[in-house]
Amino acid sequence: MKKLVHILSSGLHLVAQLILIAMMLMITFDVVGRWLFNIPVTGTYDFTQSGLSMVIFLGLAYTHQVKEHITIDFLVEKFSDKTQTIFNSAVNFFIAGLMLLLTWQLWQNALRLYQSNTVTGDLNLPIFLFAILAAVGTFVFSLTAVMNGIIDAQKVGKNNES
Repeated sequence: MKKLVHILSSGLHLVAQLILIAMMLMITFDVVGRWLFNIPVTGTYDFTQSGLSMVIFLGLAYTHQVKEHITIDFLVEKFSDKTQTIFNSAVNFFIAGLMLLLTWQLWQNALRLYQSNTVTGDLNLPIFLFAILAAVGTFVFSLTAVMNGIIDAQKVGKNNES
């Protein structure tokens, strides 16, 4: 499971990086085109708005995998290593539950957007696709949290045996 989750989160992270590069290039061309030639790039706002949401949702799992999320642990660090590991495991399972709930809600929203045929303003891109990608990102994030929770739980079990 660990290898599969790593492949999924790294793949989504790569897609997020590519979207970020595309956003950077499109904004640059838009600004330069507007400034030098008075010809803006049509759809920059739509692409940037949709792309930014994808960068966030597709990058969540990888950020959690490499443990780069912001944490406030001034209270937890005062406990023993075993207690910290138990706490981390419980938090990961809680995060997984919340992310599964969010995944389900994003999926339901994607279905509503599909049925209403909602599109972006300039590019007429179907918005339900972005909601589906966000659901995929949160689902992989929940898998990452479950994996981290299991790893921490196994650490506690190993500490009990020795």
